[in-house]
Amino acid sequence: MSETNITAKPTLALPIDYIYRGFAIAPQAIAAEDEHRSLSYAELQQHCEALALALQQQVKRGDRIALCAQNHIDHLISFIAILMAGCIWVPINPKNGSSLNQKLLQKSLPALVLVDQPSEATLGNNDCPRMYLGQAGAPSISQLIEQYKGKAFSPHRAAPGDIMAIKFTGGTTGEPKGVMQSHNNVAAVVENMQAIFSFQASDGNLAVAPLTHGGSHYILPILAVGAKHVLLRTPNPEKIISQFASGNATVSFMPPTLIYKLIEQPGISRDDFRHLRHLTYSAAPMPAEKVQQVIELIGPKLSTVYGQTEAPMTITAMNNIDMSKAELQASVGQACLFSRIAIIGDDGKFLAAGETGEIAVSGEIVMSGYYQEPEKTTAVMHQGYLLTGDLGYINPQGYLYLQGRAKELMISGGFNVYPAEVENAIMDLASRYGIRECCVFSQADEYWGERIEVALCLNSGITVDLQKLSHDLKQAVGSVKSPKEYHIISDLPRNPVGKVVRREVKAFIENQS
Repeated sequence: MSETNITAKPTLALPIDYIYRGFAIAPQAIAAEDEHRSLSYAELQQHCEALALALQQQVKRGDRIALCAQNHIDHLISFIAILMAGCIWVPINPKNGSSLNQKLLQKSLPALVLVDQPSEATLGNNDCPRMYLGQAGAPSISQLIEQYKGKAFSPHRAAPGDIMAIKFTGGTTGEPKGVMQSHNNVAAVVENMQAIFSFQASDGNLAVAPLTHGGSHYILPILAVGAKHVLLRTPNPEKIISQFASGNATVSFMPPTLIYKLIEQPGISRDDFRHLRHLTYSAAPMPAEKVQQVIELIGPKLSTVYGQTEAPMTITAMNNIDMSKAELQASVGQACLFSRIAIIGDDGKFLAAGETGEIAVSGEIVMSGYYQEPEKTTAVMHQGYLLTGDLGYINPQGYLYLQGRAKELMISGGFNVYPAEVENAIMDLASRYGIRECCVFSQADEYWGERIEVALCLNSGITVDLQKLSHDLKQAVGSVKSPKEYHIISDLPRNPVGKVVRREVKAFIENQS
């Protein structure tokens, strides 16, 4: 079992306290900017309090409010106002399909939906009352902010265990579950992130990941130190590099695929990243070879966090110093300040260092449970630990290494095969064969039981000798675990938050046949 090596823990504040801490540092400093405008901390406070007061006139304290929008200042204002009003935030990703978003609204039954015009079509048809972000539509938050601006307001102070958010997970692989995150969970993530990244008032957080998902966890720690959010609606590589090169953005969180696009931009150099302090990847693994490639370009500024909706963002983390050490680049770091990790075997016993089993986490970041699904909550808990569904091992120094998903086990020729094991072996050969990324899956087979196959994405202009690749891969993992069929495709299918979903890759390949 791995315990964080930081023993002195700060006292957890309420999420609302982190926001007001930031308001007080430098009221005239820029708090947020997007492509169209910027707001100082004083203006942000005024806008958020006015909207929160307006919300309190329309819904009851503790009601659920869904928020579906792109990354912009009105999204930020709405998120903070929901918290100030004492309501429960239900983020809805506009990149989801309308059928999924309709299902999420049916499950959460929000008293109100806040939505911007570009995202409205993704909500489908439902009876939920709506309020619009921006000037379009009625009622709009702009109109309400003007109506309530300057009126007396006191933010609601929740109890630490009260539910702050219901975030849905599992919609692409099964029935979506609403993860209830308490105010205490969110506060623990804030402290974990500050311990990892040491955010400063001079920082600019480039928010390109959706604020409906992982990007939201940067909101409070950045505001708490009086730093700035730079909000981009679309993750355009040229705009991102421009923000880094100018020094307007110094920290950012994004999936590996977007980082790959950055380093492939023509004419890019280390000088473009001279102001950058932390570029943090998550949501998907990054092979050690790619880690080294990124560091060679941007410098020792790459870091990672590992988490899931049920234990958000910071189960473990690796800072930029450790990430620069070659022997650690395949790891996702050590347990964070308010996290404890363990590895559990098939028999339910806790395993020793170096042994592979299911990753489990306990501590203040663990969810309160699944919304209205106590049986499913019980099913993922074991002796006070949340079972993540991920496989991995912890080395003697407390560093966690991911080995794949527990439910992704394939049995081929009577042998257990984990897709991640084969994918890692392929990516170890990536530079030799010009492979950009891959995804291993299985097909039913009379002889093998399950036949291992792989989808490969190659670098531009590359052709690959599959016979030679197959030979080298058999040398690495053996004949049984080697793919029996290779599929060359341009890009791997991804879900709305950028993750590769194995069953969707398999379906894509089947449809190409």
